[in-house]
Amino acid sequence: MRWNIECNFRVEVNTDPRRRCYNGCHAKSEIVTTPWELLVTNVSDEQIEKKLLFWRELNDYAVSQRGESATKEFRAVLVTATD
Repeated sequence: MRWNIECNFRVEVNTDPRRRCYNGCHAKSEIVTTPWELLVTNVSDEQIEKKLLFWRELNDYAVSQRGESATKEFRAVLVTATD
């Protein structure tokens, strides 16, 4: 079987109707989760856990250096055969 690895993250979105922003702070905003995006394709059964661990550890390092805003989620998705 083959797997794909996907990721998503959270971003702050300005929801103020007038799009006001004062020194980088929005008058009104919310945190939105992005759709899942394809990161790696066609990973074998033997390699999937190793590759997921790599991406998660890399993200842990990014979070330690840049803060919680760098947090991403990763998942493995089984590739289905389409003829």
